Amino acid sequence: MRSATLNRFFRQANQKLHEAFEQLLQFACKTAFSGKHEARKALSRPSAKSRAHLQNGSGEGPVAPNQDNDRRHVTRVDEASAPINQYAASVKNRVELDAKIHRQNIALAKANAELRAEIGEREKAEQKIKEQNKFLNHVIESLPHPFYVLDARDFTIKMANSAAGEMTANTTCYVLTHHRSLPCDGLEHQCPLQEVKKTKKAVIVEHIHYDRDGNPRNVEVHGYPIFDESGEVMQMIEYSLDITERKRLEEELQNNAEKIKLFAYSISHDIKSPIIGVHGLVELLSKKYGTFLDETGKKYCEQILKASRQVLALVEELNIFIRSKETRLNFDLISVKELLETIRNEFSPLLDLRKIRWVEPDLLPTLKADKMSLLRVFRNLVENALKYGGANLSEIRIGYEPSDTAHVFSVRDNGVGIKLKDCESIFEWFHRNQTSRGTEGSGLGLAIVKELVIKHGGAVWAKPNESGGAAFYFSISKDL
Repeated sequence: MRSATLNRFFRQANQKLHEAFEQLLQFACKTAFSGKHEARKALSRPSAKSRAHLQNGSGEGPVAPNQDNDRRHVTRVDEASAPINQYAASVKNRVELDAKIHRQNIALAKANAELRAEIGEREKAEQKIKEQNKFLNHVIESLPHPFYVLDARDFTIKMANSAAGEMTANTTCYVLTHHRSLPCDGLEHQCPLQEVKKTKKAVIVEHIHYDRDGNPRNVEVHGYPIFDESGEVMQMIEYSLDITERKRLEEELQNNAEKIKLFAYSISHDIKSPIIGVHGLVELLSKKYGTFLDETGKKYCEQILKASRQVLALVEELNIFIRSKETRLNFDLISVKELLETIRNEFSPLLDLRKIRWVEPDLLPTLKADKMSLLRVFRNLVENALKYGGANLSEIRIGYEPSDTAHVFSVRDNGVGIKLKDCESIFEWFHRNQTSRGTEGSGLGLAIVKELVIKHGGAVWAKPNESGGAAFYFSISKDL
């Protein structure tokens, strides 16, 4: 406000001074011009003596005017006007200088206004940054788990929330969380900062950190890089999630799974041995003494044999299912065409007996998978079609269609089919839908397929076939 008043005062003063100098210059110029004009008029008029001589009629001719006196008069006039001319020129220069100063004052005032506006905008931006920093600090401080910003050069903690604990200005992450004098190393305690610097990507590792009371805790460490202008990692954001309880539950679950596996193996062995004995004895009874049995006795023997075979099949499927969950897979390059040839030869007698047509594509891939697992998947799906396709089943068609990330196979038939509502539940343990009634089976065949496919990084699904029957699909990842 004060600056604006001063600028207005200087503009008014310069304007009045300029007007005064203009008036003075006009007066000086007018005076000088008037003196020169009178001198020239005097030179053009004859003197009194000349005029008298002409009037007397003297024959001596006209008398020459007093030219020397007249020239001296003009010289005196010019000499008198010289200071005025110099003063006029000085006044003009001063007016021009004042005009220039006036223009500079205007430009300066404009620059000052722009500078003040820029300062105002900068103050607003700084205030906004302060508010954002305050908000981020509140967010970071509200996190229940430790949060740090680490210097990539020396592992010092540049910023941390209260959950991280107390520390000095140059505290390092390994001193605070690991109570050690050197950075983490080795596979057991892989240093997230070293990994971030090497890969320039976010990392997640599991560590054992020590809390404020010195108790070890299982933590999941997340590290995210912060880059400088040259693209190098200069800092890393790190936060740690306490997973001690989760690890305890996982360990407990693993122990329970191991107990269940041993129990299942024990039960299957304990069931399988007497069932084999019963089956053998009944079969021997039927062969040796079948002629002594009436129709009812023969029927009973056949039912016992059928039931014992079902129990033995169930025990075998249960063992296969347990092995599918526990066995470590060996991924090798496999020719799917050769594998399907093995499957077709295995079911060839039944296919020929029931006059079922086998169709497969001409082009099949060579892929990376566990051979025994992939054999089991195709075997179970083909066996499922033969068991539940019904008496009118006449075709089993193998399909293949690759995607960007997986090999997608299908096993389709034109049999009884499957209802849409059963397409998800059919892969559950011991699931048997309405079409499976009266057909021997354990209810584990498709559950085994799902388990093996998942271990190959894929998925399995089913849907009714458009032309009748059922269609089962599964995918095998290309990144094994």
